Amino acid sequence: MLKTQSLNKYFREFHVLQDIGIHAEPGQIYGLVGSNGCGKTTLLKHLVQIFKQDSGKIQYNDKEIEEKSPLMTDFYYVQDDLFFPHNSTLDSLYQYEKLLYPNMSAEKFYRLTRYFKIDASKKLSTMSKGQKKQAAFVLSMAASPKVLLLDEIVDGLDAVIRRKFWNVLIKEVMENQMVVIISSHDLKELDNICDKVGIMHEGRVIKEEEMSSLKENIKRVQFAIEGPYEPLTHDDFIVVKTTKIGSVYFATITGSVASFKETLENKYKVMIFDELPINLEEIFITELGGAGYGMEELDA
Repeated sequence: MLKTQSLNKYFREFHVLQDIGIHAEPGQIYGLVGSNGCGKTTLLKHLVQIFKQDSGKIQYNDKEIEEKSPLMTDFYYVQDDLFFPHNSTLDSLYQYEKLLYPNMSAEKFYRLTRYFKIDASKKLSTMSKGQKKQAAFVLSMAASPKVLLLDEIVDGLDAVIRRKFWNVLIKEVMENQMVVIISSHDLKELDNICDKVGIMHEGRVIKEEEMSSLKENIKRVQFAIEGPYEPLTHDDFIVVKTTKIGSVYFATITGSVASFKETLENKYKVMIFDELPINLEEIFITELGGAGYGMEELDA
């Protein structure tokens, strides 16, 4: 397990990370999501000790991670803003990284360059953003890390390449029980592949939970009734948000859907009632809305 305990970081007066505690398990994909500027990238850079925390601990398999820890050879970080040495090629970087990562696999490297159709002899500076992302991903897979940190890795990739990317990553996680943390704003992508999610806001982790549990606890329903609707209250459920499109209402609730439906039917003549699938985007909006994010009204 990779975990942090009470991790804090200040940049001068700005408290950028506040008592961060996350728990990422082997064999799972952990999605790190949050509001803009909440500290996701800063947290990833602490996990690989690019930044040093002011207080708190980072532990991997119960051993504390420090800047010069030998455990760092088990970690691989692909950052959002990729930087490659001048005139470097994917092949030259592979040759260099063989010296840094003891488990670097030639078989994986050449198999994945063929799979993604990358010319390993081509200068990386001449590649598109998407091609550079693929090149960085190939290196990360070839390094066979035990902990893989990916920051906005699918940004710039088309739908076909994204599917190939996820196929490779999921297979690698299942076979080698890696710890994988992915930071991304693309919630639809993460919704399909994450086992666990950490939601950050203003330097804090406001929610960390298994995806299956999150989807069990937050529900979304649609309904239509005769007459005007007034919000319902009950001990068995909480209505987090209600919106109306045409004559149909959409409600996000926590608690009992059955109790919400029964209360609705006791008060109104219900024409339509359906429970809808919940996704990570709706969960994200609900949790950050509870923290007051994005709830401001636009002045007239």
